Amino acid sequence: MLVSKERKKILKEFISSYNLKFKDMELLNRAFCHTSYACDNNETRKGSYERLEFLGDAVLKLIISDMLYNTYENKMEGALTEQRAIIVADKTIAELAKKIGFSKMILTGKCEGEEGKYKDSILACAFEAFLGAIYLEYKDKGYIKAKEFLIDNFKNELLNIEISNPKAKLQELTQKYNHNLPEYIMLEEQGPAHKKMFTVGVYYEDKFIDKAQAATKKEAEFEAAKKAYIKLKEQLEKEDV
Repeated sequence: MLVSKERKKILKEFISSYNLKFKDMELLNRAFCHTSYACDNNETRKGSYERLEFLGDAVLKLIISDMLYNTYENKMEGALTEQRAIIVADKTIAELAKKIGFSKMILTGKCEGEEGKYKDSILACAFEAFLGAIYLEYKDKGYIKAKEFLIDNFKNELLNIEISNPKAKLQELTQKYNHNLPEYIMLEEQGPAHKKMFTVGVYYEDKFIDKAQAATKKEAEFEAAKKAYIKLKEQLEKEDV
């Protein structure tokens, strides 16, 4: 996808604030291109941020794992895994994206409209894609540069996030009673590829507990676990009476 002079200027101004330089402006621009924008401009899905998001998601998780491992020397892997899950959740990453003005940078198509730029799922995906673009642009120094960007700008926020993982809480609750774990099942997918909604149900001992709908599977599981925890806790407490 060709990048106009005006768009290049906007991109350069944005990255210069974070001590970043890009030779490949198409790569950088793609990190902000939602699928709907690519389709409106006669591009395939490869013209959107989806492939970069896949790479950036892995980069993000490695950076966060690295940071937590070296910051909390006395925490065991279970606690570190729980903390990482909260940090890399869409809602958390979307807040980081909002803080540095990602909404102004994201390009969406007609079907998403301007409001699409403010969705947590789109903001989080673009942020991960941006990390993926940094990783590729800086080649053998890509991980270091992506880590510098994340830690220099967000370390305090990342380390001070309240740890309240509903999936972990639900699992802890069920393990107090037996060794059976809650199960998350995809119940329904609705909408076009670029604007899907996922409905996930929570089951315990083959019994339906509750369900939730969200723009990503991860977020739907997260929200369903919140509801299931409250309901199951009440049920189990009544059985003990």
